Amino acid sequence: MLGLLLLQAAIVAPAPVWKLADRANPAGVRSISASVTGNDGLSRFVVKCDVASEPIVSIQFIQPQPLGSGADKPVAVRFDGGPAFTYNWQFPGTGTYIADPEAITKLTTFLVKAKTLRVETTNGANFAVQANFVAPKGDAMVRQVLGVCGYTLGVVPPPAKPGAEPAQ
Repeated sequence: MLGLLLLQAAIVAPAPVWKLADRANPAGVRSISASVTGNDGLSRFVVKCDVASEPIVSIQFIQPQPLGSGADKPVAVRFDGGPAFTYNWQFPGTGTYIADPEAITKLTTFLVKAKTLRVETTNGANFAVQANFVAPKGDAMVRQVLGVCGYTLGVVPPPAKPGAEPAQ
């Protein structure tokens, strides 16, 4: 009987699916993102490109409860239970993000080859926060998001030249 209940529970809860969203706001800023909801049904993991006067790629971890704001602090990302890739992310409130091109390149390169990922950090009260996610099936969505901002999956983009006009 217990086995049947567990089987029904597994059938009822569909696995989270990665979704692609491509939007433009009234000011003409285009945002394209690939995202997935966490296994907890609340957290989100997002790979995003915003194109305004300069394209910006970010990876975001969004929680329903505030993570705190202010100083950058470490966030660890583990793929398939492996070692953590830890970088200092920015914490504006309920979410956190990183926009460093080297970190984006490393994280997206591992993301598209993984089956699962886990994000670990602390909230504003310094309590541990973690969330588990399924990785995307393949690299198509992540390549599309990166490509809109001029990134190539697995390649760190060259630094922008001061005063240079962004590519159109």
